[in-house]
Amino acid sequence: MKVHLCERCYAPIDTARERYTTLAHIDRVLPDGGIAWVHSALHVDPCGAPARERSAAEPADTGGWDPTRRGHSPAAAEHAARRAPAEDVRTRR
Repeated sequence: MKVHLCERCYAPIDTARERYTTLAHIDRVLPDGGIAWVHSALHVDPCGAPARERSAAEPADTGGWDPTRRGHSPAAAEHAARRAPAEDVRTRR
């Protein structure tokens, strides 16, 4: 039996009665260039709603490149795509 624990409140999730979503986080990059993933779950209603809100301390994503911003914003993805030669682009297998 697989047990799902909410990554926000650490309570068990009853997959038959509660709405939940699964998330994937990068754990580490393997020596062959592959990615090891960590999968987690989150209650949709009680724990998911606060997770969708942005912190007041976090700068807004204006679409421009901001080197101080943490995370992978849409602007960061575009910047990386412009710099990567086509042969270096990796796709999911």
